[in-house]
Amino acid sequence: MTDLLSALSVRFEGLFQRRKRGADRIRDLPDRRLLATAYIPALAARGGLILWVGCRAYTAEDYPALEQWGAEVWTTDIDPKAARWGRAGRHQTGDLCQIDQVFDDLRFDAIVCNGVLGFGVDSPASQEQAMTAMAGILKPGGLLLLGWNNDKIDDPLKLSATGRFFTTGHIGSQPPRVRFDDVTHVYDTLELARPVH
Repeated sequence: MTDLLSALSVRFEGLFQRRKRGADRIRDLPDRRLLATAYIPALAARGGLILWVGCRAYTAEDYPALEQWGAEVWTTDIDPKAARWGRAGRHQTGDLCQIDQVFDDLRFDAIVCNGVLGFGVDSPASQEQAMTAMAGILKPGGLLLLGWNNDKIDDPLKLSATGRFFTTGHIGSQPPRVRFDDVTHVYDTLELARPVH
């Protein structure tokens, strides 16, 4: 029995180390480094209620960083299994296209939606729904940090819902749109200009 437990321990340690290396590899991408060094500190300094959309092992370290100056982070993911990487006690499983129904009783000061459009919310119709639903749970003047890949989807700023509800915004010293030379990721900062209702 001891040999079996020892073998399982070694196997699980190897699995843990592989997952950790995978998360570290993602966190080392230039877009993730900018998220960690510029966007997260600026959002943390603003405080308020922040919704993080899309939970994985490599995002779990970001929530405490956002909360260091008093922000309250909530998380969501469509995959029920992703709850283990969400914010303990403040996670809801739900579809981004209906996020205004998932969080019908909360209004957020900011939403971080990074790597969801094009990775699950793929069609223009779904993206329209997602943008409208996110506009529905932002406070007036609330910020949306939208991270997307230009090799996966068309420019989300061209969606009618984006133009209808949002204007360009700023987080910290970053311009409204940030592109990267060595990855296809793009960050757009949007501010809620017109509430849905």
